[in-house]
Amino acid sequence: MSGVAPEPQTPARIVCVDQLRGYAIFGMLLVNANGIFFAPIRESFNGSAWQGLFDAFLYQINHHQSTFTYADTIAPLFVFVVGMGMRLSWLRQAQSLAPGAIRKAFLKRYAVMVLIAFAIYPGWLWDALMDIGLAGIIAIPLIDKSARVRIAAAAALLLAYQAMFTFTSYGVWLREGAFSLEDPGYVPLLVRLLPLQDYLFGARLNGGPLGPLSWVTMLLFGSCAYDWMAARKEGSFVFRCVAWGAGLCALAWAFHAAWPGLKPAWPISAHYMTIPFPLWATGLCFLHVLGFYVLCDKLRVVIPTFTPVGMNPLALYIVQSLFLGVLEEFSPARFSFVAGVLGFAAFWGVFSGAAWFLHRRRIYIKL
Repeated sequence: MSGVAPEPQTPARIVCVDQLRGYAIFGMLLVNANGIFFAPIRESFNGSAWQGLFDAFLYQINHHQSTFTYADTIAPLFVFVVGMGMRLSWLRQAQSLAPGAIRKAFLKRYAVMVLIAFAIYPGWLWDALMDIGLAGIIAIPLIDKSARVRIAAAAALLLAYQAMFTFTSYGVWLREGAFSLEDPGYVPLLVRLLPLQDYLFGARLNGGPLGPLSWVTMLLFGSCAYDWMAARKEGSFVFRCVAWGAGLCALAWAFHAAWPGLKPAWPISAHYMTIPFPLWATGLCFLHVLGFYVLCDKLRVVIPTFTPVGMNPLALYIVQSLFLGVLEEFSPARFSFVAGVLGFAAFWGVFSGAAWFLHRRRIYIKL
């Protein structure tokens, strides 16, 4: 990992992508800090007409095992935008470097992400940075292929994950915490042969160790979205975003539903990462990209804090993970509504101000 790198001069940055990335950081801070700034103010609404609305807000900014909420839109957006950046980086570097050299650089970049994840996720290993790193490694052999090949590969990997979840004891472990309900001490041979077995299987979230096979779906579709945006055919890009967004969301609900005689209903849940979740999340990613494209490129509306934040996502992500871990130790059990809202506003102000400071000095923390 290089400490400080100058921002590349060419090609020009894509404003709507930086804005989208900045929005994802904002959403991440909102979700990750909710226990510090928002949960403690719930008592302020007890018995009021606003209690139901605030409870619904709290529900949406928390992750849940069997349902999809606003909180579950954030990590997919990161992975999707990583796919856009990965494809852009490949096309840019392919003008002067051999494919083998680019793949080696990508492998180093995403391997470092995995190592960072090991350091900052004690006890909950399978979080966003780990999934991005492993999904990026899986995508390396595919990133230079045509959009059709990348989409086919995404479907194949997703189906492979679903098959392992459904037909092996892996799904039982992810649902129940044990590989066998009849014999709680049973551990499959392949798992016993793995180094760091207890560490790798110590947490059940985001699909666990095999989850990146599902997460890479979003990354590969993000790489296709970049191709369609870079083609500069506005009508085609808008149509593709709407068609893929709506189509994937509809397909997600088709897989979510029970198929009488074939399968029960499957949850749209990041906990399991079965087919409905990546399809639904990827569909929403396409609609998010389209929304920011219209907002930034057509309406010329730019949210001031989002762009600098979106240009330094890795540094801000790591810092917020460490910062929130410390802040939680000092968070009071109860806040007034005003104190909670102002506290989060100050929290966002610190991070966006730091991003603006780095941006003004053209300092960008990269891998």
